[in-house]
Amino acid sequence: MDAKIKARFYQVENVGKEDATLFDCLHQLWAHANRTAYETIYGDVRVRIENFANDPAVVGDGFIDGEFVRQQTDNIPPFAEQGQPLEGNVRPLGHRCAFRYHAQLNVLLLESRREAVTPIRMDALVKARLNPHRGFFLSPVLSQAALEKLRNGTPRRVTFRVARPAEMEVVEGEDLGLEENLARLQNHFEGPNIEVTASWPRGNRDGILSQNAIARTIRWATGNRDHVEKLQVKINEEPDAIDIFSEQMKVVDVLDLDSHNVDRNYATRRAFLAQSFNDHLPILRRLYGA
Repeated sequence: MDAKIKARFYQVENVGKEDATLFDCLHQLWAHANRTAYETIYGDVRVRIENFANDPAVVGDGFIDGEFVRQQTDNIPPFAEQGQPLEGNVRPLGHRCAFRYHAQLNVLLLESRREAVTPIRMDALVKARLNPHRGFFLSPVLSQAALEKLRNGTPRRVTFRVARPAEMEVVEGEDLGLEENLARLQNHFEGPNIEVTASWPRGNRDGILSQNAIARTIRWATGNRDHVEKLQVKINEEPDAIDIFSEQMKVVDVLDLDSHNVDRNYATRRAFLAQSFNDHLPILRRLYGA
């Protein structure tokens, strides 16, 4: 069965500088005594690491390949057997996403599936199972042109749009106080979406937004990608704003996946991520110097 597969690149940084790196955490998750048990995060989301490979002869030097899975236990669709009436289904569903991580670059390529294990859910799994680890900042790896503009430009305006802010989770290390205020705005206006712009007035040509604040906002938005639909940064040197999510490095392809063969399905997605990461490796080394 043909299926469209998408994956995005993220740069990974520790929240707690003394905590284990993601490279070590992935090893610890795989070696954990309760590895096969699902970890419950955010109330009722159940996740675990499902596959793991770090043999340099197989995955390449410095790489880890693997897969996370989220177990869905509610809203399970019924059976629809040929020629038979619909039957209720109590068996959980598994939503999987493959990943490929490079230790020296601290770059993660994660399959994008909203119903599976998103970056914030992966982060929550680490913090819950490897407590007291404080988790990670995950920032989008931008195209070379966009990254250079952001690094060298003079930021004047940042705009973001949030859907259903009352349902957002606080990103560890990035408690900007936004979640509660956005939820209040949503309740006040009785609308599901809130769009915010922070900028200097047009008459002030010398005003510059804080680069540190913008970096924190990008990390916050990435952690809440299920809710943040838009994030743009306008710099003086360019006529158009930089669309952070559109400029994020991503790979998309249509793959022949066997939904009845779990191992083959994973092997196909794993090979796609491996080839995609290897194709982007030269530019990633230029951007992050490893």
